Amino acid sequence: PEQVTTARDLAKLSRAVILDFPEYAPLWHQSDVQIGRLKLATHNALLKSYDGADGLKTGFICDSGFNVVATATRESRRLGAVVLGELSGRERSVRAASLLEHGFQTGGWQDFFAERVTLDTLPLAEAKGPSTMRDLVTAWDCGQRGRVRAHAIAQKKRQQAAKTRAAAAKEGSAKDAPAARPTKVVKTDAAAPAPAKAAPKVAKPAKPAAPTTATE
Repeated sequence: PEQVTTARDLAKLSRAVILDFPEYAPLWHQSDVQIGRLKLATHNALLKSYDGADGLKTGFICDSGFNVVATATRESRRLGAVVLGELSGRERSVRAASLLEHGFQTGGWQDFFAERVTLDTLPLAEAKGPSTMRDLVTAWDCGQRGRVRAHAIAQKKRQQAAKTRAAAAKEGSAKDAPAARPTKVVKTDAAAPAPAKAAPKVAKPAKPAAPTTATE
């Protein structure tokens, strides 16, 4: 119960790690690691989905929920976002990506101000005291089996609905396409014997021509 932290503390720690131990930077943005035959994928979904993402660390325990310190670099500008207490890994990633994107979009005009707000000068907010997310998070480990199952069922339904919409769209595009012209198919059999030639017609004897008419 006495082990508590804040977003500011984690931001300071992250900054120190990045500045004091740059030689370990390749570890922070590995999307997976191979250990013998076992391949472990990162829990930091931003490394695979967010442009410029290069770190840093995810975290989870039942009382604190899903957390992440996410960093990204674009055009020599590196930003970090600290997210604590989300209910699922997906919500953690969405929140972090939103914060980073806001930082990149607004960072340019902030450079015009002489005194920028930094991590060290950011005003302290009133402390609310420690809280727990144990009863809200979607995780098997926290006694939320029913919640996890409901979440899985809902996700499966969403995936099935997406497949149904995709199939309907495909069928609709097929109906809208112009109909192909019918093609006559002639089936041939190479092994079949060639048809016999018809017997030559025998000309009937010509009638005697009239004495005053010549015909050919």
